[in-house]
Amino acid sequence: MPFLVVVAAGFVLGLVVGRWWTLFAAAGIGVWIALATGVDEVPPWFLGTAYAGLSACAIAVGVSVRKRTRPRRAR
Repeated sequence: MPFLVVVAAGFVLGLVVGRWWTLFAAAGIGVWIALATGVDEVPPWFLGTAYAGLSACAIAVGVSVRKRTRPRRAR
């Protein structure tokens, strides 16, 4: 279930902020997961990379949706 929270939060972050630099937040999430994990079945770097990848995809989708749905400025 935590991966659903990461995906939803990443999508909302990308949708609200709407800038591509928000993808750097995914790296922060990956580092945090790798440092805070207590799972013995898989290495911490793998979990960090997986969660960073999931959140980066969700952020990118959120930014894309915002870019496509916002009104165009008249020139």
